[in-house]
Amino acid sequence: MSAASFARRAVSAVRWRAAMRRYRAGRFRMRELLRHGEPDGLAVIMCLWNRRERIDAVLTQLDAQQGTRVRLFLWNNRPSDDAYYRERIAAYQAHGALASVSLFSSPVNIGGLGRFFVARRLWTAGERGTFVMLDDDQDISDHFLTDLLDASGPHTIAGYWAWTMEGDYWARTPAEPGDRVSYVGTGGCACDLDIVSDLSFFTTLPRYFAFLEDIWMCGYARKRGWLLRKVDTPLEFVLDETNQHHTLAERKAEFYRYLQLDDSR
Repeated sequence: MSAASFARRAVSAVRWRAAMRRYRAGRFRMRELLRHGEPDGLAVIMCLWNRRERIDAVLTQLDAQQGTRVRLFLWNNRPSDDAYYRERIAAYQAHGALASVSLFSSPVNIGGLGRFFVARRLWTAGERGTFVMLDDDQDISDHFLTDLLDASGPHTIAGYWAWTMEGDYWARTPAEPGDRVSYVGTGGCACDLDIVSDLSFFTTLPRYFAFLEDIWMCGYARKRGWLLRKVDTPLEFVLDETNQHHTLAERKAEFYRYLQLDDSR
């Protein structure tokens, strides 16, 4: 490794550790950009990275939800898109379920962990119960959130993207609705806020696997006896070519094996 590469990596590591300390302590500000009526309802948390053109569809689909009000919290890992998001959110005229939209732009890309820092912020503010995580490459029906809520509960993670594993991450089979499963993806799932009640959720996650927060969430929950289950609800994936999982396939399998070994200690 060249001296320049080593220096860049060292600076990146320092920035990462500083961001982790700051976010664990809740030192970030979610700026409310939209309010429609009282700011109440289900917390829906989404991370943003490279699909800024999806924001209008996200707002429209959440505004169309039936049976629940929605507070949308956006964690943006690409600050260069901040002005675009602000403009599109300001231009949106909420008329249905969307009660509020709040945004934070992180100067350090921390991946999907941002969702859980927002959840931790809600938990420390006294909120309890279920929150929902959604990805910006998912098109949902107007009853998507109520379907998730119907399957949620204490110490439960319930979601659309659910699999049963057979000893390896890629040795998996799709789950049937209602099945108790090994894995639920963070995108399109309902989770008990208690998942972040202890800071160990963040402090015991190895840095090398930090962008695999979905596997970590499931392993952390399973080790504590939580229920993971499949939810039957319409959902369609779009823009799959922009998904970062294509570059993380080997690391996903490695992390799953790591957690399996850890569970046996």
